[in-house]
Amino acid sequence: MPTNPLPNWQQRNAQLLTTYCADRSIENRNAVVNANLPLVWRTARRESRRSGHSFDDLCQVGYMGLIRAVESYQPERGSSLSSVAIPWISGHIRHYLRDRCQPLRCSRRLRELGARAARLQQQRRDAQLPPLKQAELAKALGCSASTWEEARSLRHAQKPASLEQPQRQTDGELLRLQDLLIDPTAGDAYGAARRAERRRLLWVTLRELDRSQRRLLLGRVLQQLPWATLGEAMGCSGRVSRRRFQQLLDDLRQRLGATLGADLLMP
Repeated sequence: MPTNPLPNWQQRNAQLLTTYCADRSIENRNAVVNANLPLVWRTARRESRRSGHSFDDLCQVGYMGLIRAVESYQPERGSSLSSVAIPWISGHIRHYLRDRCQPLRCSRRLRELGARAARLQQQRRDAQLPPLKQAELAKALGCSASTWEEARSLRHAQKPASLEQPQRQTDGELLRLQDLLIDPTAGDAYGAARRAERRRLLWVTLRELDRSQRRLLLGRVLQQLPWATLGEAMGCSGRVSRRRFQQLLDDLRQRLGATLGADLLMP
């Protein structure tokens, strides 16, 4: 039986790839790259939805991964170009997100230092040895005590915290995330049932926020980051980040008020 011919775009891509493998010039490479840009667009779109980062920025990074994939492609191994290119593209994009899009921006060295320390302490626990003290751990990692303290503080700040966890004391009362979002003048006629319902609705509302809004909200309330630090992570000034934070709080209070009902938010 005759085999079905390849679609025109696949034939064109195969011809360009054959030409490049015969003559690995920059012009032939660029022709193959341009013909396979949809691989980058598809991967960048998926990662953009997952991370909330700019689709255009992720495409720029993905193009570099595609170029590296085309340059390293070896047809004699029997793999298609797409099978080789997608891991390259995904790897470049995810490395970019890991290095540039952390809630707390810092050097890769500090992140790796914290990860090495965690592995070292885990190895000692597996060997039933006592964990190293901070000074001993810094010496084992080959860094100064101040550098290790900075890496340790960063690792602690990046850990998720509970919404019920107290962060600081204001006028003798512990401040929590839900204390900022829900009207503090609300009565307590329904007791535990009302508090449970508010926590449930609060979580539903928070899940509807985009990544940048959650980063701003949790970075300020849970991590107590300065406005300047939040603004730098968002690409704006500290004053703008503060204004966006207040606008976000006002919007959340309105949404929670509409959901809970006016009677629940009356003093």
